[in-house]
Amino acid sequence: MTNINNLSTNKSYICANCNQIINDRYMLQALDKMWHEDCLKCACCDCRLGETGSTLYLKANLILCKRDYLRLFGMTGHCASCQRLIPAFDLVMRCGELVYHLNCFSCYECQQKFCVGDRYFLYNNQILCEDDHERTRKTHLSSSTDAPLYSK
Repeated sequence: MTNINNLSTNKSYICANCNQIINDRYMLQALDKMWHEDCLKCACCDCRLGETGSTLYLKANLILCKRDYLRLFGMTGHCASCQRLIPAFDLVMRCGELVYHLNCFSCYECQQKFCVGDRYFLYNNQILCEDDHERTRKTHLSSSTDAPLYSK
Protein backbone atom coordinates (compact mmCIF):
# COMPACT_ATOMS: atom_id res chain seq x y z
CA MET A 1 0.00 0.00 0.00
CA THR A 2 1.41 3.35 -1.02
CA ASN A 3 0.24 6.84 -0.09
CA ILE A 4 0.40 9.12 -3.15
CA ASN A 5 0.15 12.91 -3.30
CA ASN A 6 -2.62 13.41 -5.89
CA LEU A 7 -1.66 17.05 -6.49
CA SER A 8 1.66 15.98 -8.03
CA THR A 9 -0.04 13.87 -10.72
CA ASN A 10 -1.82 15.08 -13.84
CA LYS A 11 -4.05 12.04 -14.13
CA SER A 12 -7.54 11.42 -12.85
CA TYR A 13 -8.03 8.26 -10.83
CA ILE A 14 -11.19 6.37 -9.98
CA CYS A 15 -11.54 4.86 -6.51
CA ALA A 16 -11.72 1.05 -6.54
CA ASN A 17 -14.34 1.10 -3.78
CA CYS A 18 -16.81 3.89 -4.56
CA ASN A 19 -16.05 4.34 -8.29
CA GLN A 20 -15.82 8.13 -7.83
CA ILE A 21 -13.03 10.38 -9.13
CA ILE A 22 -10.37 10.91 -6.49
CA ASN A 23 -10.05 14.67 -6.00
CA ASP A 24 -8.52 14.43 -2.52
CA ARG A 25 -5.00 15.64 -1.90
CA TYR A 26 -3.87 12.10 -1.02
CA MET A 27 -4.93 8.71 -2.28
CA LEU A 28 -3.81 5.15 -1.65
CA GLN A 29 -2.49 2.61 -4.09
CA ALA A 30 -3.14 -0.99 -3.06
CA LEU A 31 -3.83 -4.25 -4.87
CA ASP A 32 -2.93 -2.49 -8.16
CA LYS A 33 -5.83 -0.07 -7.68
CA MET A 34 -6.33 3.47 -6.41
CA TRP A 35 -8.46 4.30 -3.35
CA HIS A 36 -9.73 7.29 -1.38
CA GLU A 37 -8.12 7.22 2.07
CA ASP A 38 -11.60 6.76 3.56
CA CYS A 39 -12.52 3.94 1.19
CA LEU A 40 -9.71 1.48 1.95
CA LYS A 41 -10.94 -0.11 5.16
CA CYS A 42 -10.71 -3.43 6.95
CA ALA A 43 -13.72 -5.60 6.15
CA CYS A 44 -14.06 -6.62 9.82
CA CYS A 45 -13.28 -3.68 12.07
CA ASP A 46 -13.75 -0.88 9.51
CA CYS A 47 -10.44 0.76 10.44
CA ARG A 48 -8.80 2.95 7.80
CA LEU A 49 -5.94 0.86 6.48
CA GLY A 50 -3.91 3.89 5.42
CA GLU A 51 -3.65 4.81 9.11
CA THR A 52 -2.61 1.37 10.38
CA GLY A 53 0.62 1.07 8.44
CA SER A 54 1.67 -0.02 5.00
CA THR A 55 0.40 -3.61 5.17
CA LEU A 56 -2.96 -5.08 4.40
CA TYR A 57 -4.07 -8.67 3.95
CA LEU A 58 -6.32 -10.19 1.32
CA LYS A 59 -7.94 -13.54 2.12
CA ALA A 60 -11.26 -15.05 1.07
CA ASN A 61 -12.01 -11.85 -0.90
CA LEU A 62 -11.71 -9.79 2.29
CA ILE A 63 -9.36 -6.86 2.74
CA LEU A 64 -8.15 -7.02 6.34
CA CYS A 65 -5.89 -5.27 8.82
CA LYS A 66 -3.15 -7.36 10.42
CA ARG A 67 -5.02 -7.89 13.71
CA ASP A 68 -8.19 -9.17 12.05
CA TYR A 69 -6.25 -11.31 9.59
CA LEU A 70 -4.41 -13.02 12.45
CA ARG A 71 -7.59 -13.33 14.50
CA LEU A 72 -9.45 -15.00 11.62
CA PHE A 73 -6.74 -16.96 9.84
CA GLY A 74 -3.62 -16.93 12.00
CA MET A 75 -2.07 -19.90 13.67
CA THR A 76 -2.80 -20.44 17.33
CA GLY A 77 -0.87 -22.73 19.60
CA HIS A 78 -0.29 -23.64 23.19
CA CYS A 79 2.34 -22.29 25.55
CA ALA A 80 5.06 -24.86 26.32
CA SER A 81 5.10 -23.67 29.94
CA CYS A 82 1.48 -23.16 31.06
CA GLN A 83 -0.21 -25.16 28.26
CA ARG A 84 -2.80 -22.39 27.77
CA LEU A 85 -3.85 -21.22 24.32
CA ILE A 86 -1.78 -18.49 22.69
CA PRO A 87 -3.96 -16.27 20.47
CA ALA A 88 -2.54 -15.73 17.00
CA PHE A 89 -2.04 -11.98 17.53
CA ASP A 90 -0.10 -12.27 20.83
CA LEU A 91 3.62 -11.66 20.95
CA VAL A 92 5.54 -14.82 21.85
CA MET A 93 9.02 -16.09 22.60
CA ARG A 94 10.31 -19.10 20.69
CA CYS A 95 13.01 -21.54 21.68
CA GLY A 96 13.55 -24.20 19.06
CA GLU A 97 10.12 -25.60 18.27
CA LEU A 98 8.67 -24.45 21.60
CA VAL A 99 6.48 -21.34 21.90
CA TYR A 100 5.83 -19.36 25.08
CA HIS A 101 3.69 -16.46 26.31
CA LEU A 102 6.02 -13.55 27.08
CA ASN A 103 5.18 -13.84 30.79
CA CYS A 104 5.88 -17.59 30.79
CA PHE A 105 9.33 -17.34 29.22
CA SER A 106 11.43 -17.89 32.34
CA CYS A 107 13.93 -20.28 33.90
CA TYR A 108 12.31 -23.62 34.75
CA GLU A 109 14.23 -23.86 38.05
CA CYS A 110 14.30 -20.33 39.53
CA GLN A 111 11.51 -18.67 37.47
CA GLN A 112 13.83 -15.78 36.50
CA LYS A 113 12.21 -13.89 33.60
CA PHE A 114 14.39 -13.44 30.54
CA CYS A 115 14.85 -10.14 28.76
CA VAL A 116 15.94 -9.53 25.20
CA GLY A 117 19.65 -10.36 24.99
CA ASP A 118 19.74 -12.64 28.05
CA ARG A 119 21.49 -15.98 27.63
CA TYR A 120 19.42 -19.08 28.27
CA PHE A 121 19.81 -22.78 27.63
CA LEU A 122 17.44 -25.48 26.48
CA TYR A 123 18.12 -28.57 28.56
CA ASN A 124 15.78 -31.60 28.31
CA ASN A 125 13.12 -29.31 26.79
CA GLN A 126 13.36 -26.97 29.79
CA ILE A 127 14.62 -23.40 29.58
CA LEU A 128 17.32 -22.66 32.12
CA CYS A 129 19.32 -19.58 33.09
CA GLU A 130 23.12 -19.87 33.01
CA ASP A 131 23.45 -20.58 36.74
CA ASP A 132 20.79 -23.30 36.80
CA HIS A 133 22.12 -24.82 33.59
CA GLU A 134 25.60 -25.19 35.10
CA ARG A 135 24.16 -26.54 38.36
CA THR A 136 21.98 -29.06 36.46
CA ARG A 137 24.85 -30.22 34.26
CA LYS A 138 27.13 -30.75 37.26
CA THR A 139 24.39 -32.58 39.18
CA HIS A 140 23.51 -34.92 36.34
CA LEU A 141 27.06 -35.27 35.02
CA SER A 142 25.62 -34.93 31.57
CA SER A 143 27.86 -35.42 28.58
CA SER A 144 25.52 -33.16 26.64
CA THR A 145 27.07 -30.44 24.52
CA ASP A 146 24.30 -27.90 24.98
CA ALA A 147 25.06 -24.63 23.29
CA PRO A 148 23.69 -21.34 24.58
CA LEU A 149 20.63 -19.96 22.84
CA TYR A 150 19.97 -16.24 22.64
CA SER A 151 16.65 -14.48 22.80
CA LYS A 152 15.61 -12.50 19.78
